[in-house]
Amino acid sequence: MFECTCFEPTIGMRGCLVAQSRIEKLLENSSRERLFSGSPYKMRDRASGFRTRVPDRTRTEYVQIGSVPKQPSPSEQEWSAMEAEIKAAEFILSIQNDDDLEDFVPYSRETLSRATNFLQRLMIHAHSANLVNTGVPRIGPAERGSVDLYWEIGDRTLLINFPAHERVANYYGKKPKNETSGRIDPSGPIADLVVWLAD
Repeated sequence: MFECTCFEPTIGMRGCLVAQSRIEKLLENSSRERLFSGSPYKMRDRASGFRTRVPDRTRTEYVQIGSVPKQPSPSEQEWSAMEAEIKAAEFILSIQNDDDLEDFVPYSRETLSRATNFLQRLMIHAHSANLVNTGVPRIGPAERGSVDLYWEIGDRTLLINFPAHERVANYYGKKPKNETSGRIDPSGPIADLVVWLAD
C-alpha cells in the first residue's frame, strides 16, 4: 500500500499519487531512445533513468570526423606519384619478342631496378634540397632491352636511358636557351642534374 512520505501534510494522499504518476511517466519517457536531427548522438538512458549521450560511431570515427585531416605535402604527393609510376613500370618485364626482332634483348629486373633506384635517389636528393618541382618521369621500354626515364615539364624535357648491359646511363635534356647531355653513373653524384631539372 502506498504511504505518503511528504513533509507537507497539506498535500495529502491524492497529491502524492499524482506526483508518483508523473514521476513514473517521466521515467517511462526517459527510457526511450531519442534521435536528435543534426547530431551523431542518440540519447540513451542508463538504468538510473538519467540520460547520457552515446555516439553511434566509434571513438576513432568520431575523432576523424571532429578533426581536420592532414593534407599531404607537395613532396609527399610527388613521392607517392613516383611510387605509383614505379609500380606501373612492372609491365616492362613482361614484354616478349612477339615480332621476332633479330636485335631484341629481353628486359631484365636488373636494368629496371637501376633505372628506378636512380629515380628514387634523384627524388630524395631533390626533396632534401627543398626542390619539389622536379616532377615524375614516365618509365618506359626502349630499344635493345634498355629502360628510359622521360621528363616533360612545361618547356623542359629530359631523357635518361639505362642500357641493358652497361653500368653508365646516357642523358639528354633541353629547355629554352639551354641543353645538356652526357653520361652518368647511376650510383654517382647527381646534384648537377637535379638542379638543372628543377631550375
